[in-house]
Amino acid sequence: MSGRAEAAADSFRRLFESEEEAGLAVLDAEGRIRAASAVLERLCADGPAPGPGRDPALLFAAASQDAVRQIISVALAGPPAPPAVEARLAAPDQAPDAAVEVHCRPLRGEPGALLRVLDITARRRRQAQLEEAARLEAVGRLAGGVAHDFNNLLAAVGAAAETALARGQDAQTSEDLRQILDSAGRGARLVRQLLAFASRQAVQPRVVALDRAVDGMAPLLARLLGRRIPITLDLERPGPCARVDPSHIDQALMNLAVNARDAMPQGGKLHISVKSRDLQAPEPAQGGTIAPGPWAVLEVADEGAGMEPELISRIFEPFYTTKRDGGGTGLGLSTVLGILRQSGGHVSVRSRPGEGSRFRLWFPRVAAEPDKAVAHTPGIHAVGAGRRLLLVEDEAPLHRLLTRALTTAGYEVTAVEDGEAALGAIADGLTPDLVISDVAMPGSIDGLTLARRLRETEPDLPIVLMSGYAEGTLSGEVVTENFLFLQKPFRISEMLAQVASALTRR
Repeated sequence: MSGRAEAAADSFRRLFESEEEAGLAVLDAEGRIRAASAVLERLCADGPAPGPGRDPALLFAAASQDAVRQIISVALAGPPAPPAVEARLAAPDQAPDAAVEVHCRPLRGEPGALLRVLDITARRRRQAQLEEAARLEAVGRLAGGVAHDFNNLLAAVGAAAETALARGQDAQTSEDLRQILDSAGRGARLVRQLLAFASRQAVQPRVVALDRAVDGMAPLLARLLGRRIPITLDLERPGPCARVDPSHIDQALMNLAVNARDAMPQGGKLHISVKSRDLQAPEPAQGGTIAPGPWAVLEVADEGAGMEPELISRIFEPFYTTKRDGGGTGLGLSTVLGILRQSGGHVSVRSRPGEGSRFRLWFPRVAAEPDKAVAHTPGIHAVGAGRRLLLVEDEAPLHRLLTRALTTAGYEVTAVEDGEAALGAIADGLTPDLVISDVAMPGSIDGLTLARRLRETEPDLPIVLMSGYAEGTLSGEVVTENFLFLQKPFRISEMLAQVASALTRR
């Protein structure tokens, strides 16, 4: 070998050994491995080893082997080098979204080729996060655009049915009215699921002990699943705490339990655990990466049929469902993902065909005592005739129905259609004992602005804000400024209880 050739070979060897980003393999004229770099050996640590004489295509999953063989064949035939292909390694325990980029080019001056394998999992996850953020924004705009008006309509439908039912009807008519109420409730839940996925649902976060949350839901889940699916609990005591809306934990557990039930039509066990985790290194999650640090982990595992990696990559998409004929909406798991995002957490999934599925809900762990549960006001109590209420609602049917319900309950009601009219009524001498106002209204004064102006002159005035759609930040303003909140659609009984409670405390 000439000095120039030796120098070139030495330069290639140093380059081969110093490459730290990608795994390299030198292939002979038959496309077999002559030598492999330490990086490639590390990439293939959980699968077939890149030993001398091995067919390099066998380092990759079966679905990727043909594409890898094709680019090797083209590279061995001579310049130019073929385009790179994406592939999956043959390692069985890799993450569902794991991927590599495979390049192959002819060697210079001798038969053979150089194979280059680059791990692009992190890059794909970043791209997936960007795409998912764009999708979330689109869904959020859609949900935000229709939720307020749609919930106003549902509130009017429900209030009319509830008012008619309260007047007394024959059995058949009463049953029809209850069906209307049930349908309105299902419509409202669908909107809430859409808002939860888009992380635009109004939330009321509290410090919650996850073990207590599971204890509270376990009896309901047991009735839901039936005897064929017993529940086993493994709960750390005292459980780790997270700052989250308690209803969101209930909703996530319910959705996961329903999915587990559908995955085990012949029966099986559902395992729920709560643990504290202190991550030392990042872990992959749906659409992102779980950062090192303290976490509270709620795990739900079933013994169902399991899922292929391709299915796992789609199950969190809104409206994607594998049980369309069974009435699935495709919002169950997307709702779970939205709930975790609103709480600053993550969802991770491990599943294999025939081995069941395991969902882990990662909540940021907080070092604080759980908040005490807020007591619900039992029943409906009018607090006496003569109490003056100011109702501000621009939706005409709901305006009439709420006025009628409040008047029937014994209140003196002044009803107006917007914030400007409300301020005008007070300027003309009205002194309400309580104000009920929609949040989104026509004109320059919305419900929140109206409430703040009224509080400037009467700091202790009870104010109930209603909304068919409220951004997540609204709930924080409602709590910190001591306003009460009613999410539309609501039952007339819920509104009357809220009003009675507020007036009793005054």
